[in-house]
Amino acid sequence: MLSTYLNFQFDIQGKPVNGFCLQIQDDFHETYAVVLDGYHSFCVWLDSSSTWRSSRHTSVEPRILEQIINRLSISKLR
Repeated sequence: MLSTYLNFQFDIQGKPVNGFCLQIQDDFHETYAVVLDGYHSFCVWLDSSSTWRSSRHTSVEPRILEQIINRLSISKLR
């Protein structure tokens, strides 16, 4: 089971990505604040159809977002 905090560090095409996710209180979805070095923070959440969504103004490369969601999904299974 995922704790309320997930620290991560990975590379995308040789570019290091460092940050963390913190579960935040949301009465409707499983929601995480994402804080990345060098980027504006944003939220991701698991909606009622079990699909991961992100904030409208998320400005990270799609591969970075995929890695973060993948890590959250894997951590949930443990």
